[in-house]
Amino acid sequence: MFQWLDQLIQQTSPAVFVLCLLLFLIVGILAGGVVARRRGARNAASSRKLGKRGQERSLKLLKQYGFEILDTEVSAPGLVQVDSKLEEFVVRADALVRRKRRTYVAEFKGGPQSGTIHNRATRRQLLEYSCVFGTDGVLLVDAHADRIHYIRFVSAAQQQERATVQSY
Repeated sequence: MFQWLDQLIQQTSPAVFVLCLLLFLIVGILAGGVVARRRGARNAASSRKLGKRGQERSLKLLKQYGFEILDTEVSAPGLVQVDSKLEEFVVRADALVRRKRRTYVAEFKGGPQSGTIHNRATRRQLLEYSCVFGTDGVLLVDAHADRIHYIRFVSAAQQQERATVQSY
């Protein structure tokens, strides 16, 4: 079946054969890189489009439930003490909203898995917002399910106090 290949190998010097193999390998790697970059760009564009749709649905949902949109893509500085040194970092949330004289920081999620407190990354993000933003609360806006969740983290001391009260 591949007699022509056998003849080519036998008639070609080993150095030329190795150079041809290297050339094919280099061309394959370069072509693979181009394909990967195009796929990455396409995925990023799709993700941005999904995010934009989720943001629009979330803002509409907040307005529908009587929230006033104060600002979108808001940033706040945070401080963390590492050993004895204070380190500053910046946190960016999707929106700052108000309802009934209370201000909330809101995070928009458009996917079915990310719009839940059971998603570790989402939970950590909301915990960070609750520590950094000086608001009355944190909202998780699940654009996929058209739901707004009020998030409040309970400290270990509060959990222990609750357990003590329930035991009486």
